[in-house]
Amino acid sequence: MDRAGTLDLMLLGVAVGAQLAWGLTLVRSAYNRALAIATILFLGSNLAFVMNSSGAVRQLLGPVSELLWLLQIGSAGLFWLFAVVLFEDRPLAPRGFIPAVGLTTIALAARFAPTGVAPWLWALHNLAGLGIALHAMFVILASGRVDLVDARRRLRVPFLAIVASYSILVSAAQLGQFAGFNAAWYALANLGLQAALGLAGAVVMLEARTELFGRAEPAHAPEPAEPDLDAIWLDRMQAIIARDALWRREGLTIADLATAVGLPEHRLRRLINDRLGHRNFPSFINQQRIDAAKAVLADPESAGRTVASIAYDLGFASLGPFNRAFRDATGQTPTEFRRRAFTQFSQIPDKAS
Repeated sequence: MDRAGTLDLMLLGVAVGAQLAWGLTLVRSAYNRALAIATILFLGSNLAFVMNSSGAVRQLLGPVSELLWLLQIGSAGLFWLFAVVLFEDRPLAPRGFIPAVGLTTIALAARFAPTGVAPWLWALHNLAGLGIALHAMFVILASGRVDLVDARRRLRVPFLAIVASYSILVSAAQLGQFAGFNAAWYALANLGLQAALGLAGAVVMLEARTELFGRAEPAHAPEPAEPDLDAIWLDRMQAIIARDALWRREGLTIADLATAVGLPEHRLRRLINDRLGHRNFPSFINQQRIDAAKAVLADPESAGRTVASIAYDLGFASLGPFNRAFRDATGQTPTEFRRRAFTQFSQIPDKAS
C-alpha cells in the first residue's frame, strides 16, 4: 500500500472511532428517546459518508459500498433533524424526515436519469443540501437565545456550528465539482476534516456528558434551615406572570421576564431550568399558555369562541404553532379536548333536578 493509501486508512480510523465515541456518549446521555433516535440516524449517515470517502474501503466492500451511498445521500436532512430535536427539543414527527427523504429522492432520480439531465439533478441535490445545512445552522444559533441550560448554551452552539459549517463546505465542494473544479486531494481533505471534527466532538461530549444534554429535572431539595431565596424569587415570578398575564404577550423574551421580576437574566434562566425543569424558555411560556387554553376550552361559556381566537388571545402568532404545542402537551388537538370536556360536563347530573 502506498503512503497515500496508508494515510487514507489512518484518517478513516480516527474519524470513525472519534465519531462513534461522541455519538454513543450522546445516545447514552440523551434526555429522551427522540434525541437518541435522531443521533443514531445522523451518526449512521455520517459514518457511511466517511467510509465511502475512502477509496480503500470502497474497493474492499465492492457492491456493498452502494448501500453506504444510499445511507449517506440524505445526511444533510438527518443533520437538520438532529439539530431541531436537540436544540429546539422537538418531538420526532413524520414531517421531520421530509428533508432527508427529499434529498434521497433527488439523488436516486439523478443516479438513474439520462446523461443530459443527471448533472442538473445533482446540482439541485447539492443546492438543497446546502440550504438545509444553512437552516440547521440558523436553528443552532437562534436557539441559544432561549436555551435555559447554561452548559448547553456555552458548549453546544460553537461545536455544532462547526459541524454545520462543515456540511456547507461539503455542499460547496460538490457544487465546485459539478462546475468542473476537482482535485485528487478532496478525499484526503474530507477525511482529515471528519477526523478533526470527530475528535473535537469526543472531547466536548466526554467532558460535558449529561450536564450538557441530560434531562433537567425540577430540584427537590430538603427544607433549608434558612429562607429558600430561590423559592421566594420563583413565587414572585409566578405571581407577576399571573397578575400581568405576561404569557399573552407575543414575542415575550426571557430578558423581558427578568426585567419584570427584577432578577439578572442568567439567574432567572437557572431558576426555571433547575427548579422547574424546563430546558428552553418557549416550553416554559407555552406551558402557561396551554394551562390557560385548557381552562378556556373547557368553559361552556366560551363555546362560541373559535380555537383560532383563543390561540391569538393567548399570545400565539398563528393557529399552527398553537395546535402543535397543545397536542404535544396534552396528546389531543384543541378541538378534541373541547369536545371531550363538554361531553364530560353534560354528563354531570344537575343537583337542582
